[in-house]
Amino acid sequence: MVVAWGKWARLWKVLWTVWEADLARLVRALDLCSSYVRVSFVDRHILHLDIDAFLASVEQLRDPAVLGKPVAVGTGVVASRSYEAKRLGVETAMPLHEAVRRCPELIVREGDSRLVERYRQKVAEVIRRFSPVVEICSLDDFYADLTGVPLMVEQVLQDPSCVVSERSLTGLCRELRKQVRKETGLSIAQGLGSTRTVARLATTKAKPGGICEVPHGCERDFLADFSIDLVPGIGPKSQQLLRKVGIESVRQLWTVDRELLRQSFGVRGDDIWLRCRGLDDAPVKETPTLRSISRETSFEPRTDVASQQRSFLRGMLAYLLDRATTELRQQRLLARTVQVRLRHVDGVHGERSRSIREATDRTDLCMEMAGALLDELLTRRVLVRLVGVTLTSLEPHGTRQGQLFGEEDTSRQKLFAAVDAVRKRHGFGALVIGAASDLLGQVPHGPHGFRLRTPSLTK
Repeated sequence: MVVAWGKWARLWKVLWTVWEADLARLVRALDLCSSYVRVSFVDRHILHLDIDAFLASVEQLRDPAVLGKPVAVGTGVVASRSYEAKRLGVETAMPLHEAVRRCPELIVREGDSRLVERYRQKVAEVIRRFSPVVEICSLDDFYADLTGVPLMVEQVLQDPSCVVSERSLTGLCRELRKQVRKETGLSIAQGLGSTRTVARLATTKAKPGGICEVPHGCERDFLADFSIDLVPGIGPKSQQLLRKVGIESVRQLWTVDRELLRQSFGVRGDDIWLRCRGLDDAPVKETPTLRSISRETSFEPRTDVASQQRSFLRGMLAYLLDRATTELRQQRLLARTVQVRLRHVDGVHGERSRSIREATDRTDLCMEMAGALLDELLTRRVLVRLVGVTLTSLEPHGTRQGQLFGEEDTSRQKLFAAVDAVRKRHGFGALVIGAASDLLGQVPHGPHGFRLRTPSLTK
């Protein structure tokens, strides 16, 4: 009997130990879940940023002589206008001849897409210091998710006595605006809200150069009087349909049943219903890493006969490839595939690509392949309107295995690193390398490189 009781005691001790361990695990799990719940229900803080009169502002920064004067950028229509031009009646998407008629003193510039892209990337770099998730939406606007950015938030919310509803991120936005102005000279408008829609519409109230924050719980009151044409996701056709039934504002849109919106607009009907109430929960998505790097330009072959010479086309291809490989090195990437494309005046496209065994960022190796591909494409006796190059099969720098006898490769890498350093200090146009030198005297050249007719940026 004593022996049996001892066995039961030992068994009970074992069971108690197991239960105690499981209880500890359960407590830790519940604590983890409670932390997750607290994080999950933290108020969202979405920031939308818009660069004020971006293209026109870049022209004013490039040429201080036009600062404070009415400036418009465009070729057929106004793509961007300064606020001085806006006050005189010039609007975006207006035909240039109408803009000049309204404002005879208007200064019209074609713009420089390369320079604009450099400014945009610099603004994105500044924003990334304040938020880990930055989405580049178009040429001049960005989204940033400030939810759960503890270090930055704590720097701003220094007063522990204020309740959560009284806390504001405008201090953070002021610091961001200050840094953008200091490093680029550009002015930005910022909108803060709990959703992308609220933040974007808040930016319209903040222009030019201001900050508009919509407190949590005030979304409906803020959205009520906006016109439906300002709500993202409601396009021209949807606006036309809504106006036919007398709906002009967001407040009037609230009266439409959700099911009716779904039947009228499909899946977009649900999105419209949520957005007009400030309830949409679409996340800010980090702009994806590059999958390819492209450069291209077009000609007007009937008026520019020199552009049809084989040496000119090879020189232009070399310049575009020089641009692409420079971007490749700046992004610390390597490419294995080079693709060359042509388009003729009759609309026929030609395209060839070639891959190498070891990924590279050397301009000379890529040009060797591109030159051979260009010769394969130049077989038709038809004028060429467009030439372009794309680098694909990208991989991060440092993933390839080093070679024991790679002295030539190492020396070339040092050469192009020196070229990049000179260009960074003095401008891309400070050095012209390879076959691109054939363009000198034929294409306008400046400190930022050749001024192409229709340059394109990284895709």
